[in-house]
Parts: sequence; structure tokens; C-alpha cells
Amino acid sequence: MQTLSLNRLPGATHTLSSNKRVVVKQRSLAKCYVQRKNSLKITASGFRNSPDSRPSHTVSKSIALDASVLTEEDVPETKKKIAMRIDNVWYDCTGWAKAHPGGARFVEYFNGRDATDAFYALHSYGPNGSDVALKRLQKLPKCEAPEGANLPEKVNAKTAAACEDFREFRVKLEEDGWFQRNLLQEAKHIAQTVVPYILGTALAFSHPVAATLLIGLGMQQAGWLTHDFLHGRGKYCDTMECLGPLLNGFNSHWWVQKHSMHHVFTNEHNKDEDITMEPIFYLEKPEKTGTPDSPARQWQHVYGYPMYLVTYMLWRFDSLRTALKRRDTKELAMMAVNYCWLACLPWQVAIGSIAVGGFLVGALVSATHQSEEIMFEQGEFVDVQFRSTRDAEVKNPFARYLWGGMDTQLEHHLFPTMPRYKYHKLRPILQAFCEKSGFGYRISPDSKIISDNWNTLKEMAMP
Repeated sequence: MQTLSLNRLPGATHTLSSNKRVVVKQRSLAKCYVQRKNSLKITASGFRNSPDSRPSHTVSKSIALDASVLTEEDVPETKKKIAMRIDNVWYDCTGWAKAHPGGARFVEYFNGRDATDAFYALHSYGPNGSDVALKRLQKLPKCEAPEGANLPEKVNAKTAAACEDFREFRVKLEEDGWFQRNLLQEAKHIAQTVVPYILGTALAFSHPVAATLLIGLGMQQAGWLTHDFLHGRGKYCDTMECLGPLLNGFNSHWWVQKHSMHHVFTNEHNKDEDITMEPIFYLEKPEKTGTPDSPARQWQHVYGYPMYLVTYMLWRFDSLRTALKRRDTKELAMMAVNYCWLACLPWQVAIGSIAVGGFLVGALVSATHQSEEIMFEQGEFVDVQFRSTRDAEVKNPFARYLWGGMDTQLEHHLFPTMPRYKYHKLRPILQAFCEKSGFGYRISPDSKIISDNWNTLKEMAMP
């Protein structure tokens, strides 16, 4: 069991026993040091998929968008000043919003709010392999706090204090090397993804059913693998992003745009596409969400899981459309390699494997969110992750392989740039932190989580 240290705490206010206050305004490459004199304590500061149609499922790099939420192209031009707080420093992001890799929506939603935890969760700031985002942040103009700023210490002091504890916890993990990648583990995960592709291709004409299942399995694993690399930071992860278009025909920019919103505004209605899926799926009654009802709602528990068969087909379509619109010749060339390979397979194997891969991903990717709390207000990042996310207890080794790290969904949402093969070791440490800080850690058997998802669809299908 690792112990927590108060030697470093990013973005927090420390009170010394001599009543002197030291405000850590900013981490230089996430290395802020506060010399303790006497005693030190922390004070509360408190399935659709179109990148052109709705927010999404990761930030700087970040799996689904929908039509009910605006994209950055849809957001009207405004001269209104946009300011957000990170590490107790207010930044004027008015000019930067449109250039933000995760989309302008993200920046605008944080106007007048604290974005410290969201920034360090998803961006490159030093300990997680790169410091590109931190350097960009440091170049933004500073500004005064806007009038009427919605800050956690003003809304809920208890939550604000717990979030400060989480920042301390994160720094301890940084110091202990949790964000560093292990090349042997990387090779293992790449191999268990590529081998099914090779075997399936070899059997495509002699054993088409087996080939379909094998390639479909490989496509699912390629989804998890690329998901990990797109979240990761540094040159290695940047290089390995090519596996997305090569293995699955997915466009990185499309994925970034739609996934970042899900990670930051998890289970927040009309922001998180993974739970805002009307009129296909209703996770809340229409009268509660204010969305138009659909006659098909009464059957959603019947058609729900079979519809996951088209997940990858939709993602491929949106990826191709995005790459063509952006004239991304590099990714289009890699996607062309993937489609040429598919064209060499029997058409039944090619289409069938895409359906199998999509089903295996679709059925699991949001399973740990959809039966949890749906929120209609914007909360604090850390608190929202604990309220909206449940871990899955998966004991069968093959089932754990299928989950691809999504069984440790809470760990992933709190630390998305951490390599996924470290999450299971982190679980007991996170559980101990939750007992100390007051956050609620929730975990259920994988079979119950799938059952709860189906029951939620059935319950919301009722009149």
C-alpha cells in the first residue's frame, strides 16, 4: 500500500501554522514544491458518432458524438470573454478556444469555472510523457477572475476539500512513476491485438466463420489499444496513433473531438454523447429530459444490444467523412491500406468482422456509465467521475481480455493518460484513498453491470 505525501500539492492553498499563506499558482512541468514549516494542512478552496453533430466520448486526444449537441463549427462567433481557472490562475482563453484540440465547446463550458482537474487529467503536463499542453497554457494571457465565477469552494466546501485531496493523491502517483510506460507490457498488448488479425486473415478462405470471429476480436482489441495510445502523451504514443487508421480505419481527429466531452462531462445530459442518445436510446424518461419521445422507445431493450453490431460501421463512416473534409492525406493513406486489406477478404468475412468488433466494443464501452446517475448540471470534474462511473469486477481471464481495461473505468476516467495495464494494480490504492477522502468507490460483478444496463433500457421503455 502506498502512502500519501503532503510535500507536493498542485493548485492548492496551503496554510502554515505561522498563519502565512502560500498559494501554488502553477506547476512548472507539474513540479510545484512547497517547503513545509511546522504543520501543514489543506484548506478547502470547497450511439451516434458524428463529429459534425454533437459533443462526445478524450481532451487533447480523446469514442462517439451525436446530433443534439453543437460542435465547434456550430458555435456562433462571440466576442464574450472566456476565462477559466487552472492552479488558482485565471487565463483568458477567448482567442485560444477555436484552436483548442479538444474543440471550442470544451473551453466555453469552463468559462468562469475551475478547470484544474480536467486539465491535468487529459493534457500533457510533464510526468505523463510530454509537457506540450502545459507550455501552451503558460503562454495564454492572464486575467482577473470574472464576475460571478462559479467556483467549487463557493458551491460546496466539502467537495472542494475532497478535490484538493485528490490533487495530492495524483501528485503522489506522479512521483511514484505510475504514468510511465513499460515497453514489455506495450509489446504484449500490441501482440494480443495483431495476432487475431493474422490468424483470421490466414483462415479467411478456408474457415470463414472462425476468421470472422478472430478478426472481429482483433478489431475490438485494436479499439482498446488505440484508445490507450490516443489518451497517452509523448512521442511514443503519438507514433502509435497510426494503428487506429491502419487496423480499424478510424480517424484520430474525429476520435479526439467526440471523446473529450465524454471524459470531462461524464453522464451530463446534452454534453456526454454516450448517454444522450435520443431517439435511439432513452436512459431517462422524455418528460424529464425534455426531448421528443419516439414510438420505438418501448422496444429499446429489445433492439438495444443488437444495434451495437453497427457501431464500427458508423465510426468508419464518420472517420472517413472527417478525414475527407479535413483533407488529411496522411490518415487517408493509412485508412486506404485498411480498406485494401478488407477488399482482399471474402466480403462476408470483411463485413462480419466489422460487425463483431463493433458489437464487442459497443456492448462494453459505456456499460459502466449508462445505469449510473444522469446529471443535469455541470459538476466538478473529480466528483462527477465518482458519481457517474462504476468499476466492473471481472474474474475470468478471457472476459478481462475482452473488457480491454474498461472494467477499471473509474481509474481510467480519473487518470486517462496512465497506461491501462496499471489500472488493476491501482484499484486497491484508489479504494484506500476513497475511504480516507469520502469519495464513493463503486464496483459490481461484470454480469450485474450488463444486466443493469439492460434493465435500465427496459425501465425507460415503459410508458
